[in-house]
Parts: sequence; C-alpha cells; structure tokens
Amino acid sequence: MECDLTTVARAIADPTRSAMLLRLMDGRRHTARELAEATGVSPSAASPHLRRLVDAGLVSVHAAGRQRLHALASPQVATAIEALAAVSPLLPVESLRRAYTGSRLQTARVCYSHLGGALAVSIARRLELDGALDDLDHPLLAALGITDLSGFTGPRVRTCTDWTEQQTHLAGRLGSALLAALLDRDWLRSAPATAP
Repeated sequence: MECDLTTVARAIADPTRSAMLLRLMDGRRHTARELAEATGVSPSAASPHLRRLVDAGLVSVHAAGRQRLHALASPQVATAIEALAAVSPLLPVESLRRAYTGSRLQTARVCYSHLGGALAVSIARRLELDGALDDLDHPLLAALGITDLSGFTGPRVRTCTDWTEQQTHLAGRLGSALLAALLDRDWLRSAPATAP
C-alpha cells in the first residue's frame, strides 16, 4: 500500500500554513482570527489556508457557539510536525519582536500535550540520569505531586525530538503529567493564545 505524501507536503509547504501548524503545536484550539494574527495575514486570507489544512487532514475544526476553533487533527499530526521541525532550518530573525518570541519558545513551550524547549530537555536529561523514567520516585516528581500517570493517555514514556534543541524531551503520559503539574503549581505560566 502506497501513501500520498504529496497531498500533505503541498499543504505544509506554504509558509503561512506551516506557521499556522507550528502555532497549533501549543495544543490549544484557536480561532481563524488568532491564527491570522499569529502568522501575519488578514483573517480573510487565513480562511483558504485553514481550509487547505483541514482538507489535508492536518487540522480539525470544532464549533464552540458562534466560533469555529481549529486544532491539530491528531497526536500523529503533532508528531509529524515536530519531526519535520527537527530537521528544518530556523527562519532568519527579522525583528526584535521575533527574536524575543524565538527566545521564549526555545526556553519553554507547549509541544502539543507536553513540555518542549531547553527546560524540557534539561528535565528529561536529569530524570534519565537519575533513573526516574522507569520509576516515579524522584525529588522533582515528588515536589510536583506526580505519583500516578493514570489520568493521561498514550505510552508511559516516549521521547520527542525537540526542534530548537536538537535533543529529546519527554512526551507520553509522564511528559503530559510534568507539563500539567508545572502549570498547576504556577512554576510555569502559559502565555495567552494570541501572544506573539
């Protein structure tokens, strides 16, 4: 059985659409207006781009009252986008605002359902060195109250290649639990959906 990679590749190949997909990697649902603002196009220009992503099966649309909210269609799409980002060159920084945003993304960001960025890589490395990937007995996990992973889905532990660090961070239930605990305890704060 052969796959039609070209349909997906053509959908991703446009800079506006690829920027929208990267924005959706935060795991949230966004309006077309939010995605337009985040990618620097008008809301009317964003609509055909979003339609193309939906038609390619990369993005899903959910009705919430009068709003239509867009999200990545599946965890598999997030994994594919992360893998493509890991082998893609970084875009040149053309403004102080983009440099600031890039620095924040490199430090810490949501990678679909788990933590990404330099902080995530550091945590993964420490937990791996301390043998805590096989056992939840670790001072950091205890401080975060992570004793059970049953409230999360997916494999217990999975690695994910971080596209800014070119090293792995944690995905799976442990990665999701870490992100949730860091946010719940206010050790990290989520930026507003429309923040640059």
